[in-house]
Amino acid sequence: MSYINNLTIHERKYGGARSATAILTDMVMAHMTAARLESCTGGTLAAGSGAAGFSSISIDTRTLHPGDLFFAIRGARDDGHNHVPAALHKGAAGAVVGLDYDPAGFPNDRILLRVRDTHQALKDTAAAVRREWRGTLIAITGSMGKTTTKEFAAHVLQTEFSVHRSPGNHNNLYGLPLAIFGLSPDDHIGIFEMGMSARGEIAEMCRIAAPEIGVITNVAPVHLAFFSSIEEIALAKGELAEALPPDGTLVYNADDPHVRRIADRFAGHKVSFGLSPDADARADEIETVSLQETRLRLSCSGFSRRAILPLAGLHYVMDVLPAVALADYYRIDLDQIVDSLRHLSQTHMRGQILRFAQGFTAVDDSYNSNPRALMQMIDTIAGISSCRRRILVAGEMLELGKEAEALHHSCGAWAARRGMDIVVAVQGAAKELALGAVAAGMPESQVHFFTEVNPATDFVSRNVKDGDLLLIKGSRGVHLEKMVQALRSYHTELVD
Repeated sequence: MSYINNLTIHERKYGGARSATAILTDMVMAHMTAARLESCTGGTLAAGSGAAGFSSISIDTRTLHPGDLFFAIRGARDDGHNHVPAALHKGAAGAVVGLDYDPAGFPNDRILLRVRDTHQALKDTAAAVRREWRGTLIAITGSMGKTTTKEFAAHVLQTEFSVHRSPGNHNNLYGLPLAIFGLSPDDHIGIFEMGMSARGEIAEMCRIAAPEIGVITNVAPVHLAFFSSIEEIALAKGELAEALPPDGTLVYNADDPHVRRIADRFAGHKVSFGLSPDADARADEIETVSLQETRLRLSCSGFSRRAILPLAGLHYVMDVLPAVALADYYRIDLDQIVDSLRHLSQTHMRGQILRFAQGFTAVDDSYNSNPRALMQMIDTIAGISSCRRRILVAGEMLELGKEAEALHHSCGAWAARRGMDIVVAVQGAAKELALGAVAAGMPESQVHFFTEVNPATDFVSRNVKDGDLLLIKGSRGVHLEKMVQALRSYHTELVD
């Protein structure tokens, strides 16, 4: 697909040209050379030719390809400078190193760039690449659903445009620059996810990525170990809106009061989504039919259509609505949007449905967890009638700070009130989740707490039965993916 420039996209949004194949004759990026890298980082070329090029950027020798330029990043656990020889052995075009790096023995035919701070150099290089790219960049942040929203938005927008999206969860100050290096001259739109654990991180990512469109999905009690309150989290998420240019656009959740307050302070163009009747892109008449079907009515720009998602739960509807809002913003026909939604799929470890020949089903949501997301998934499981027992496997939710015990307790009580038949709580503060379930009336014989994942895995594997529906959800540090792997080893998974 040929390149569509910003003017053509602007015309498309506001009623002008409908073509997605406008031709741009000049290249987005000239060939990146050592001399250009030296200029954008303020570094000094200590070896190699200024005309020397490289194919891509790497900060990890395990995934480095021949021709990549290796940035030696100093991390909390490891120093990339120790891996420069390995990078050269794997065929790296050269290395970017700190001023204290000893260049003795470094080959003269490879690039060696010395900089004050290699991480800052990585970010500055990404910022330079971004500013030579002529497409439109969309940044997505929020406490929950960033990755799924990103994937859904790319899925819908790809029906008309060439879209680049950040891979996996490349959403921090290391992953985002690497994702930017993946932009192509043929990409019309780039969609990038932005996470954070401190004030200023999103602002810095916006300095690098320079988004024209920002999407804020929600603000929830996540990372409370690093913030004094949910209001502090909202201020950090609001850095995205503050970084948008005067002619930028904010796509925001009209149902979330914290997000609405961010939007109220934004003076530019705004597009809202949600269940609220005044949202620009909204959904109502929502019905979860099965684990693989949710029905709803979508409305935007004065039109309404019935839609079917091959997914279960209100949380997926809220992940879809920003994609619908963006597609409508780019003037994609609502019928076309609805048709594309039929082909959505779950992201790995984020609500993935696993069926087994032994007659039980597991929902693998083991990638991460927080109190609001857990309650939403409990609600989804509670609404599924075609099962014998509903079993919640809930790992500890990390980074909740001083509120951790109370939040776990309330989630356990919610599980009991919503009709979970068995609760298996795993690790640390999840003990309070088990206590909360008992306090809300669940029989003690149906509530189990394990200090680590391995005995919990053994218990679940031995006790799961025909007709059971398991929800497996916890923070990454609990490693509930091991339970999913064990279920796949002990039982026979059915593959469509």
